[in-house]
Amino acid sequence: MGLKEELLKKINEKTLQVGVVGLGYVGLPLAVEKAMAGYTTIGFDVQAEKVKMVNEGHNYIGDVVDEQLKDVVESGKLTATTNFADVATLDFIAIAVPTPLDLYQQPDISYVRKSTEDVAKYLKKGSIVVLESTTYPGTTEELMRPILEEISGLKCGEDFFLAFSPERVDPGNKKFKTKNTPKVVGGVGQDATDVAAALYENVLDADIFKASKP
Repeated sequence: MGLKEELLKKINEKTLQVGVVGLGYVGLPLAVEKAMAGYTTIGFDVQAEKVKMVNEGHNYIGDVVDEQLKDVVESGKLTATTNFADVATLDFIAIAVPTPLDLYQQPDISYVRKSTEDVAKYLKKGSIVVLESTTYPGTTEELMRPILEEISGLKCGEDFFLAFSPERVDPGNKKFKTKNTPKVVGGVGQDATDVAAALYENVLDADIFKASKP
């Protein structure tokens, strides 16, 4: 069985182990939705206070329903940690860290770079990494891919998949939240696109649009 078929099987059987890096206004709602859809999910954050709050079932994000967070934590579907070594157990890793504008009004991608390095140290063969952060075209293939390949020693497209699906969250919007906001997905290769899209189709109640590349 090839990498694509293996991951699609895990998605369909809900045995896919999922990780979300960054538990802010993008990452936490995403982690909760994936856990609610039946996937065992680990949230990663460098802020110990956020990790503690999630593990206690305490919500700090407006777009997350308090009861839903409590439910997935109590059922064991969602846990949070500061320890990136847990990436070694995961099949699907979403990176949803901030990309604030710098002094020159350019996106600061230092958080994306650091998170990619942290993930790459423990990336296992047979997994997929999806960038969710808002950033410029080229970040996935020009910044992330070389870091992931060099540090992990794995080859993109053969040993692991890589895709980009930028978050489209509008905090405070009463109508559109993470669950029902359409997503655009573009992978490094069609297989990566198909796998990333398949998970979102299982998690979200929204249209998923496939782009030809990141």
